Amino acid sequence: MDIEAGEPTAVDDALDALDVALDRLVEVVEAGGLDAYDDRELVVFLQRFERLRHRTALIDHRVVRDGEARRLPDTLSQPSMAAVMSWALRVSRGEAQRRVRAAEQLSGGTTPTGEVLSPRRPALAAAQREGVVSPEQVDVCLRALASVDDRGFDPRDVERADQLLAGFATTFPPRELRQLAQQVVDRVDPDGTLPQEQINEDRRHLALRPLRDGTFVLEGRLTGPMGAKLGAVLSPLAAPRVETVTLEDGREVDGEDPRHHGQRLHDALEEVCDRLLRSGTLPGSGGTPATVIVTIPEADLAARRRWGVTSAGTMLSADAVMELADSAEVWPTVVAPTGVVLEMGRARRLATPGQTMALAARDGGCTFPGCERPPEWCERHHVVEWARGGRTDLSNLTLLCAYHHHAFAARGWTCSMVDGLPAWTPPRWIDPQQRPLRNTRVTARHHWELTC
Repeated sequence: MDIEAGEPTAVDDALDALDVALDRLVEVVEAGGLDAYDDRELVVFLQRFERLRHRTALIDHRVVRDGEARRLPDTLSQPSMAAVMSWALRVSRGEAQRRVRAAEQLSGGTTPTGEVLSPRRPALAAAQREGVVSPEQVDVCLRALASVDDRGFDPRDVERADQLLAGFATTFPPRELRQLAQQVVDRVDPDGTLPQEQINEDRRHLALRPLRDGTFVLEGRLTGPMGAKLGAVLSPLAAPRVETVTLEDGREVDGEDPRHHGQRLHDALEEVCDRLLRSGTLPGSGGTPATVIVTIPEADLAARRRWGVTSAGTMLSADAVMELADSAEVWPTVVAPTGVVLEMGRARRLATPGQTMALAARDGGCTFPGCERPPEWCERHHVVEWARGGRTDLSNLTLLCAYHHHAFAARGWTCSMVDGLPAWTPPRWIDPQQRPLRNTRVTARHHWELTC
């Protein structure tokens, strides 16, 4: 969403000057200005420019502070400043959260009485202000330090860890810095107020992060009991499998499992997930049974061509989707003689499981502008309220996360169906012209379907 600016201020003048200076720099560089440098001088230029790039994070810090002070998320009907930045700047939610996290830790702020507060991480804040550490390096350090915050450790040890990591960040790139950061926090001595079991409990975490190539990175830290349980589950399933191989002379011999240990553990975890999904014992989420939601044109699935898209945006080949379909219940999302009925009219208020699957395929998650909640975390919403005669039809339903389902009306937003897709009209104090907005995910999925 592009918001029109008001009367120019001193900040606008400074931003204009920066814009002009950057235009001039780009012009000189593209005209061959770097040719005057030898190899050493070219590297020096790169380092100088990178320091300037790093220092722009200081602007983000103040913007986040001011936005939170004036309750900007509430004004724009967003759950957090990270959501505001993701929506307004069209950056990923992860990138927005990284900027907010840095602002909260490295920007001191002021009290209601005007007293200036020191940054929570003064050493890292100073390094960021000098431009000698990148936002990525800062985030590595902040994530590591978060594991020892408010956990009963001596504050002086945590402060020392901040100083050590700030020094390391000026020397080491993110990969090596991440390893050093883990060593630093592992050496922070507890002050004795918490038992080791409680410290381990507080440090537990698990993250599942999708990569651009369609794979996922699984990382985390498990408690002792959790690690023992997971080991007990995976160990028998990860045992090497003996494969019988028939030789040319007809003799049968036992061959070694070609998978290495890490691959066997991966396959064991996948088998556990398959068994759990087939068991039907998982709790429902957002009105649907726990399931893997994949959208793919029926013709492409039958021909095993092109790809499908999961609710998280991961692209799977048609062959991979077919493998999932072989061991799962398939809900068609297009009305056909043998398909599930999607038009329920006034016969019932709650959407059927088939309609919910269709909404997941069409909307891909919460449709409020800027929201990235997946369909598994969403509720079904009648665009025209049921109590006012709204029908339980796909053309009158959309997915909303719990936050937006219960907050959008109070913030002055309204929803309507435009060309068969949900569109949201902001209140006049956000956009005087009240131009309808769509969640970019919905628009992108619609374009994808049109090209299939």
